[in-house]
Amino acid sequence: MVAATEHRLADGVVVDCMNPGETDIIYKEIFDDKVYARHGIEISDGDTVIDIGANIGLFALFAKQEGSRAKVYCFEPAPETFSILEKNVKRFELDEVKLFNAGIAEKRGEATLYFMPKFTVSSTFQPDDSVEQLERNEEFTVNALATSSNWVVATAFRLLPRFLQKRIARRVMNAYAERVSVSCPLLSVSDVIEEQGLGQVDLLKVDAEGIEDGILAGIAEEHWPRIQQVTVEVHRGKEQLEKVESLLRGHGFEIVTEASPASPAEPMVYARRA
Repeated sequence: MVAATEHRLADGVVVDCMNPGETDIIYKEIFDDKVYARHGIEISDGDTVIDIGANIGLFALFAKQEGSRAKVYCFEPAPETFSILEKNVKRFELDEVKLFNAGIAEKRGEATLYFMPKFTVSSTFQPDDSVEQLERNEEFTVNALATSSNWVVATAFRLLPRFLQKRIARRVMNAYAERVSVSCPLLSVSDVIEEQGLGQVDLLKVDAEGIEDGILAGIAEEHWPRIQQVTVEVHRGKEQLEKVESLLRGHGFEIVTEASPASPAEPMVYARRA
């Protein structure tokens, strides 16, 4: 069990979190780089948002800042992370935010989550220890160190030769690599649409550490017309990216794909109705 702690973000706001360094990375992604709100993706008052991979709730906070009356459905499978998500929603008095301690996948069921307490955003239902994924993780870590909110660390790291940067990144990855197996319930997006009575989903945000294509594949045909915008972070390389792009184009979306600012090897896909 990792103890929750209070942490002050770059804008001075205090949140509950598990790992302050990780929280700074998430904050930069969401609020500075706006990785889930680019290329015309918008959140307005009254919109309905499904947040898959809610973590400690920073995206929910962002969504409510963009549209104060937005309805946000947050899904976070890890019990420890979920408890902090609850604290932050209560701390900021976020109304019309519904929390679910469950994962989203292709279909309803139960699965083992490989929870990473020292770096919770990398927790996954499908661990990938391939050389290719190791290289993607290494690139993410190099980028995180080079753009750290601690300018002393970032400046010193950027001055190092590439081979030393990669060596340090590997050591950091090993230090944060602990995995704990947790059994978690799963729902599909279609289950959520039906059970919550969602006539329209204005934004489907998907960040699920490797099962993004399965999540999209599990959406029933009759529910696709209700979804207006989608953002997906793709974690498993070119083949998965092609599946995600094909699924979205096949359901009538115009898409833009670009490298994630946080991890150039893990592209973001932005999809909007034509």
